Amino acid sequence: MKKPLTLLAAILASSAMSHGSHVLISPVSATTTTTGDLWPVSNLVQGPGTGFDANDPHDRLGSGDNSLWVTSAPGGFPSDFIAVAGEPVLTFDLGSDTPINAIHTWGYSVSNANGVKDFSLRFATDADGTGGFGTSITSNPMLSMLIDDVSMQTNGFGVVTARYVEMTVHSTHLTNGGNGPPAGGDRVGLGEVAFSVPEPSSALLGFLGLAGLAFRRRR
Repeated sequence: MKKPLTLLAAILASSAMSHGSHVLISPVSATTTTTGDLWPVSNLVQGPGTGFDANDPHDRLGSGDNSLWVTSAPGGFPSDFIAVAGEPVLTFDLGSDTPINAIHTWGYSVSNANGVKDFSLRFATDADGTGGFGTSITSNPMLSMLIDDVSMQTNGFGVVTARYVEMTVHSTHLTNGGNGPPAGGDRVGLGEVAFSVPEPSSALLGFLGLAGLAFRRRR
């Protein structure tokens, strides 16, 4: 039987080979403060194999109204949705208190500036409820996305255990007053949302359990 330190080295080597991979967690539902959306917010939580590829590099799947969320355009084109209607706030329900440390997002478009750019997150536990964001979890990361409608984008934050995640959209990729290039900004759009805890965390927990077992057997 391998000694604990030998076993640790093997596990760390394995973790290093899978560095950057994630266990993706799709929300069970999503809501939005926007009304009259062109394509529904439920499109953001389709999950692996439908909304995005289950395998690396997890590219977004589908197109148009079956894989994107996008608001109405209350100001018409050209305009800035956020200047007209305010910042959209999305709420994701993970179903139960879940440890997470990253958000994965897929962009809306490369041909216009309607996609989410800057956003922030707040968290709430099951006990906090959706009226208690920021109550027991004070983390409030400010994050950003690139214009990209295919690739998964990952923004990490410190590990939190939460049921609900609130995303406030502060800006889109609006440029030149909505006249481009690229044109847009009159709507706010997004492709898919998921969360994760990296796999190496599980590997370390597994090592601790195996090392403890080995120590007891040697005694």
